[in-house]
Order: sequence, then structure tokens, then C-alpha cells
Amino acid sequence: MGHVKVISFSYRNGHPPSADAWLVMDCRRMRNPHNVPALRDLNGADSAVQDYVRNDPAFTMLLDEAIREAAYGGKIAFGCYGGRHRSVAMAEMTTAALRAAGYEVEKEHQALVLA
Repeated sequence: MGHVKVISFSYRNGHPPSADAWLVMDCRRMRNPHNVPALRDLNGADSAVQDYVRNDPAFTMLLDEAIREAAYGGKIAFGCYGGRHRSVAMAEMTTAALRAAGYEVEKEHQALVLA
């Protein structure tokens, strides 16, 4: 399998990295974990946020499209308003799915610093 870079970013911080990304996925239409008090202080690397995002009706479509596009290599970018919940969760779960499928994956969270 090939090499893929998966990026999460914040639309609030400017334009998406579309100039050099093969596929840019807009997660802003997904339900926002920021609006759930128990999830607000977490981020997309946390399992509770990932579970919330996984239950969004758009989740399967976005994940399936990202996995299909990974066959072409390059970069896949996920964006949401703050770059903390939805885009990070999608990047984390896509990275896991691609690695399980045998891809070499590099991951970058542009708007989030993970401890």
C-alpha cells in the first residue's frame, strides 16, 4: 500500500490546505461536539468525541470517501470550524482505518496540540 498524509485543520484559521491536498473534506455540517457540555473540553483524539462523531449520519460517507481516495496517495484534509473536535476525530479514525488496511500514514493536526 502507498503513503498517505491525513491532516486536520480549522477553517477559522484561514483557507484549507487545498493547494496541496488531494481531497479536502468539510466536517462543518456534522453535529458539533462543542455544543455538548460533556464533550466541549475534550478533543477529537478522545474516544467520547470519536463516538459522537461516528454516530453522525455523514460519518460513514466521509470515511468511505477518504479510504477510496487513499488509493491515489497524497494528502487528505479534514476541516471544521475550530479544528478541535470533528476534523481531529475524522483524521484520527481515518488514520486508524488506513493503517489497518496496510497504508503508511502520516498524521498532522494543524490547529491542535496533543499532549
